Amino acid sequence: MPAVIPPATLGEALRRGAARLAQAGVGPARLEAEVLLAATYGWTRAGLLVRLAEPITPAGYLRYIEMVEKRAGGYPLQYLTGHQEFMSLDFLVTPAVLIPRADTEVLVEAVLELAGREQGPWSVVDVGTGSGAIAISLAHYLPEGSRVWAVDLSDEALELARTNANRNGVDVTFVHGDLLEPFLLTKKKQEISPRVANPLFDVVVSNPPYIPTGELAGLAPELAFEPCAALDGGEDGVEVYRRLVPQACRALRSGGYLAVEVGWNQGPPVVELISSAGCFEKACIRQDYAGRDRVVIARKI
Repeated sequence: MPAVIPPATLGEALRRGAARLAQAGVGPARLEAEVLLAATYGWTRAGLLVRLAEPITPAGYLRYIEMVEKRAGGYPLQYLTGHQEFMSLDFLVTPAVLIPRADTEVLVEAVLELAGREQGPWSVVDVGTGSGAIAISLAHYLPEGSRVWAVDLSDEALELARTNANRNGVDVTFVHGDLLEPFLLTKKKQEISPRVANPLFDVVVSNPPYIPTGELAGLAPELAFEPCAALDGGEDGVEVYRRLVPQACRALRSGGYLAVEVGWNQGPPVVELISSAGCFEKACIRQDYAGRDRVVIARKI
């Protein structure tokens, strides 16, 4: 544990923080130490690096060391800073939502490519939106006039996603519910906003939980701090897809697309699941930049 007595300068505090992270096996230690020290004062990394010769306050040092110790214990860097970049946009993140990852950008890029092949605005729904990263990115980059909905079962996630939409200046309709069920209910069963009732979407997009339950305990330590509901895909990892695919059949227009993220070894079983639904053309698998299966796309007949 670093000394409680603060060093003289920000630069010395940075060296201590980096040494502690390196000792704990967290890396790249210097980079993460810089990110945490900058976050302590609300600065950018560039803003920190030009101030390294300046004195550090005792209160600032204590805040910094507290974050360093949490990070050394495996607590995710993004939850400590409260931010994560995704598709060149900035998102607030908390332990209520899964941290957006670069792999999921492949899913967003795939949807944008589909949209680029057709003229006119699109109607898209993001299922299990979490921080809103997928929905907000699509609302930002899709053609003008496109409409984006986002649904989640977590009230905390929806509140954060709304905040992220406002921060990024996009219009997304957020809906509370389980998968696509809110869009499939009739008015007799539940009163639904006119903006939600009976839409037929051009795209249903989702990054659902897909880690098999038995594999959760063996994941990287950082994932233990992320919401289990956003990770646990059931016994074989494809439980949510079994529910989502038939719902997508009902919610998509003819010629619309289902686009989902999958685990590295789940492309074939998800393709088979979609094919067995009987309402989609042959599904295709798109790989990520590491050459692993990452996205499955299917067009509704």
